[in-house]
Amino acid sequence: MSWLRQQRSVDRFEFDPADLTRLLEAAAWLAAHRDGWLNLVPGVETTTEPVEGPGLFSMFGTEAQRVSMCTWMPPGRGRHAADEVTVGVMHARSTKVIPELTAAGLGIPAAWRVWGDHPRRGLVVKVPTAAADAEVLQWALAAGALLCGLPTTGSWRAEVYQPRH
Repeated sequence: MSWLRQQRSVDRFEFDPADLTRLLEAAAWLAAHRDGWLNLVPGVETTTEPVEGPGLFSMFGTEAQRVSMCTWMPPGRGRHAADEVTVGVMHARSTKVIPELTAAGLGIPAAWRVWGDHPRRGLVVKVPTAAADAEVLQWALAAGALLCGLPTTGSWRAEVYQPRH
C-alpha cells in the first residue's frame, strides 16, 4: 500500500531554556537529515478559575488555544528546497505580533525574513542556515513565552518529529 504514508516517531522531553543541549542535539540531527521538525510548547500554570474570553463564542474555545507553540524546521530536501530554517510561532493574539516582539527587544534580525505574520496562522520566519541554532531557538523560546496567553512556568516541552526512514 504505497499510498499510505509512513508514521513518524516522536520523541518527547521537557527542558529548561537555560540548558538547550538536548534540544540542540535534536536540531542538529534533523538538519543532518533535512527532514522532521521540533514543536516547542511552554509549560503553563494551570488555573482553577474560568478565564474570561473575548465574548459569547469564547465558550467554544479552550485554554490550550491560548498556549503558544513554536516550530523549528530544518531546510528541506530536493532541488527546489531553500537553504533556510523555518521558525513558526502560533499564538492567540488576534493581531500581527512583529510590533509587540520589536517593542520587547525581540525584533527579527536583519538577515532573517518574515514569511508571514498573521493573526490566526501565527508568525513564520525564514532564517539562513548560517545563523546558529542556539540563537534561533533562544529567540523562538523568548517569542513563544512572550506571546503565550497564560502565565508560564519556565519549563518547556519538546516534541521531536523524527525523519522518515
